[in-house]
Amino acid sequence: MYDIVIKNGKIIDGTGSPSFFADVAISDGKIARIGKHIEGGKEVIDAKGLTVTPGFVDSHGHGDNAVLTYPDQIEKIEQGITVSVGGQCGDTSAPIGKHLLAEEPVQIAEFGTNHEVFRTMGTMLDIAKDVPQGTNTITFVGHNALRTAAMANEDREPTKEEMDIMKELLIEAMDHGALGISFGLFYAPGCYSKIDEVKELAKVAAEHGGMISAHIRNEGYFAYRAVEEMIEVAKYSGARCVLSHHKAEYKENWGKVNHTLRMIDEANEAGYDIYCDVYPYNASHTYLPSMVIPEEYRTEGDAGICRHLANPETRQIIKDYLKDKYGEDYSWIQIAICGAHPDYQGKTVPEIAKMRGTDCYDAMFDMIVDCKGNCSGCYFTMCEEDIETVLAHPRAMVCTDSSVARANKVYHPRLRATFPRVLGKYVRERRVTTLTEMIRKITAMPAVVYGLKNKGLLREGFDADICIFDENTIIDRASFADCTKRAEGLNYVILGGQVVVENAVYNGKRMGRILLRNQ
Repeated sequence: MYDIVIKNGKIIDGTGSPSFFADVAISDGKIARIGKHIEGGKEVIDAKGLTVTPGFVDSHGHGDNAVLTYPDQIEKIEQGITVSVGGQCGDTSAPIGKHLLAEEPVQIAEFGTNHEVFRTMGTMLDIAKDVPQGTNTITFVGHNALRTAAMANEDREPTKEEMDIMKELLIEAMDHGALGISFGLFYAPGCYSKIDEVKELAKVAAEHGGMISAHIRNEGYFAYRAVEEMIEVAKYSGARCVLSHHKAEYKENWGKVNHTLRMIDEANEAGYDIYCDVYPYNASHTYLPSMVIPEEYRTEGDAGICRHLANPETRQIIKDYLKDKYGEDYSWIQIAICGAHPDYQGKTVPEIAKMRGTDCYDAMFDMIVDCKGNCSGCYFTMCEEDIETVLAHPRAMVCTDSSVARANKVYHPRLRATFPRVLGKYVRERRVTTLTEMIRKITAMPAVVYGLKNKGLLREGFDADICIFDENTIIDRASFADCTKRAEGLNYVILGGQVVVENAVYNGKRMGRILLRNQ
């Protein structure tokens, strides 16, 4: 007898092939049989009128930073994500930074101190792999973490000894199951690195069977140059490369994705292996200091930023910089996280400036100081046409670019609504591509790109990670005004052969785990 039989569903198997109608039988966490008129299920799910697909793969997330403290990963699994690829943008909790080693250790739940748990990526993975998860997670190791572990947050080239430390930590991470190395060349300290450093580390990853991903240095005025840099890195190293959350920021740059996608195509035609991913929103989300504080004032981390902002002369220099870069309209910035002022969350910078009785510049600077640098926002800088262009590209996957909500009540809606939004708005309503092709792009393709064994296809013998939804009604309901609403039309999510979500509500079963490269 089978554990579960899904009957009468429309099957989209992930290969891109046409759909067909069949039953799916599940036993011991695996797909045991696909065919007509299957009987003998301990549990029977009637999927008549519904679509049955593999579980969705989040190509670019940050859930790796929550696997020990928020392992339910609720916002992932409640939108159908059964594998999340973490450790992106160069930012991972491990290895711990050199600048933290002198500080007092911080307890990480019941697992030990940060010094013990995050000393290396290997120490973190060895603990995390035994913690049941709400969804599956696999992770890169971040270049920014490697750099801070070797040389703190310094704006200079590494010495040979520091480079050797980065290489050793990268190899150690991959030996313990990390996918490879992710670069965050927009963020400090990754932005201080020269291309030779990036190429050398990428080559080490490739030589040990790994891959690379990158938040490129610039996604706006210098996007061509930034894409060209990472293509050069991919060519030099021979590593498979994913360009993260591909886009063109600011109105003057809209349309540039047509050229950057051609650059990717030309590299692949020359024999390289390059992909990208995209989230289906016209607003990004990141730390406020990264957007409004020039690089030269970020070299000493958050404490240094706050110290610079306390100097009236420096503050005026940064104001002048922002006026030249962005002008005086900051209605395109909506604050998401502001621990010192929770009442600011969800408000635009001009609204906050009015509340404070200051101009927009001082409102942002004061928030950064009050929060000791730890505040973030949503930035409405992209256009719909570019989103559709990237989503339709045959080598584009879909991502949330998000961790989980934790205790936050305000966040970017992509954190919980990305995949229903893609299927509802961009496939059903906008017809950016066909449903079968989109399912391929969010299941089988990322499974191959990231080497996820027995994932991404509805095929006998594969893991029973499955989504069942109504293709005529599935849609996101979370918005920037109310980011907590669950999706509609997502009937079931099955993970490891057990139902874990019904009608977009997680039932608390942790059937996921930390996935390790080549296992």
